[in-house]
Parts: sequence; C-alpha cells; structure tokens
Amino acid sequence: MTMEEQQEQSNPFFRWVLCIPAALVAAWLAWFAVSIGNKLTIGSQGLDPNSFLPRLFIEFISHAVMGAVFVYAGAKVAPSNQKTVSYGLSGLALVGAGFLLFPAFLIKDYWAVWAGFSLIVGAGAIAYSINVGEVDI
Repeated sequence: MTMEEQQEQSNPFFRWVLCIPAALVAAWLAWFAVSIGNKLTIGSQGLDPNSFLPRLFIEFISHAVMGAVFVYAGAKVAPSNQKTVSYGLSGLALVGAGFLLFPAFLIKDYWAVWAGFSLIVGAGAIAYSINVGEVDI
C-alpha cells in the first residue's frame, strides 16, 4: 500500500486535530537531536560547546531546524491543503517566536533572542522553499 493510499484511508478529522501537536513534538525532537548531536561532535573535537562561537552555531542551527521541522511536519500531517497549512504554520511560528522574544528582551537573555530569530529564519526558509517548489509536501 502506497503512502497516498494510506493517507486516503485515514480519518482526516484526526489528522487535522493532530496537525499542530505532531508538529510540536517533531520540532522538539529535531531540536533535541541537533542540539545534542552538535554538542557531542564539537566536544569530541576538543572544543568547549559552551564557548561563544560553538554555542552561537549550536543555538542557531538547532532552533532553525526546529522551526523548519515544525512547519514541514505539520504540513505533512495535514490531510489536504498542505501548502496553505505550511504558510499558516510558518505564521504561527513567527507569532509564537515573537511573543517569546518580548520576555527574552525584558530579562536580557540574548541567547533566547538569538534562538527566537533563528526559529523564525528556519520556519521562513522552509515556507519559502515549499512555495517555490524546492521542497515537496
């Protein structure tokens, strides 16, 4: 049975209900895997992963991947209109990161600010790639 046949047989109501929770779980797992993987590989090279440049890289790449996976996974779970769903999820990521940036600025947690901007870059990049057809959903 092909993937398209399985998607047609599944109940679309449950797929719509699970769209955002699945995107959140996939995004968190992607962030966790990329963050731990980069910390281990940078640490195995004899560098401190918490020093400035390695941490700058790890925070950027892990949160950018998190934003991209949030949009892609949520759009993939949606039973129809995946392209439109990807736009909506990228907008949701933008709004969510924007709300989280405000308290980060207030308490002067600039790593959280960097992570928020990185998440926006990742979500925007995958939405753009889906729009121009570089990424198929």
